Amino acid sequence: MSPDNLFNLEGKTALVTGAGSGLGQEIAKTLYEAGANLALAARRKEKLEETKSDLKGGSQKVEIFSMDVTKENTVVECLKSVKGKLGNIDILVNNSGVTVVGAIDSHEIDDWDSVMDTNLRGPWILSKNWLHQRLEAKKKGGVIINVSSITGDNPQKGNGIYAASKSGLSHLTRQMALEWAKYGVRVNSIAPGYIRTNLNSDFVDSDLSNDMIRRIPMRRLGKIHEIDGPILLLASEAGSYITGSTLVVDGGHLVRDL
Repeated sequence: MSPDNLFNLEGKTALVTGAGSGLGQEIAKTLYEAGANLALAARRKEKLEETKSDLKGGSQKVEIFSMDVTKENTVVECLKSVKGKLGNIDILVNNSGVTVVGAIDSHEIDDWDSVMDTNLRGPWILSKNWLHQRLEAKKKGGVIINVSSITGDNPQKGNGIYAASKSGLSHLTRQMALEWAKYGVRVNSIAPGYIRTNLNSDFVDSDLSNDMIRRIPMRRLGKIHEIDGPILLLASEAGSYITGSTLVVDGGHLVRDL
């Protein structure tokens, strides 16, 4: 297969959650530019409209859907709507995520539930319903990409519930990969390090980020487009023998010396 065809997603349909900003927006753009039809999903549609308006130059379909990954009834309805408008979903990207900042003993149960419901329970709910929809349609194959984090491997002060949720998501990835390989489904996760986005630009562009950047072996933040290649590898035939893996994209942050 030629390099051009290896990463080609023409004729595929991808569903991306949390596609209204940051990494989700970039992932949607990357899949679109590789030829995929897109279903953009989030609780609020306003930001998704911005993402859709930025997708230009292709003839692929782009549709917007309302979905709250913490509520299974909205997940089921969204999946039905996507199939009705775009057909079967070939690529599922679980990107929706939230966090609460503070020491792990300072939070209330509602804080724990909110983060875990969105970051861990949500991908499980969406993924299992996506799988059931494909099996009912007698479809084999398909790809799931879970957006995890390097905090899923190493703890981070002041972000403990988020870190625990992402650790769980990385293991959920392996569990789904093991159980669903018999259906031809590949399940992987991507674990970004510190990548500059509009959401974190105030922090990373200030002196407050200097110490953190010095701890990254490459001595810089990631650029948002540096997520594109890893996403395409996992979504396309280029990664046809990769499943159950977490691909770390962090400039070497996790392997810094002690």
